[in-house]
Amino acid sequence: MGQAILAISGRTYRISCRDGDEERIARLGDELAARADRLTASLGTMPETQLLAMTALMLADELADARAGIAPPPQAAPMVDITRLTRIVERLETLART
Repeated sequence: MGQAILAISGRTYRISCRDGDEERIARLGDELAARADRLTASLGTMPETQLLAMTALMLADELADARAGIAPPPQAAPMVDITRLTRIVERLETLART
C-alpha cells in the first residue's frame, strides 16, 4: 500500500493510498493546501477542523455546480511582465528581419 504526504496549513498528514496513486494524491493535497491558504488569507487564522471543513465545503460547492452544469467564475487574469514581453517581441522582430 502506498502513502502520500500532504502538508496543509502547517500540518503534515500521511495518507494511505493504492500503490501508484501517491503522486496524484499529493497533487490533490497541494490543491487543498492552496485553497486552505486562500481561506486563511481572507478570513484569518481558524481552528484546523474548521479550516478543513470550510475547504471541503468550497470543493463540494464547486462539485455541485459542475454536476449542475454551472460554469465556474472566471479566474483573475495573470499578471504580465511587460518588460519581458517587450524583449521577447523585439527579439522575434529581429529574427524575422534576418
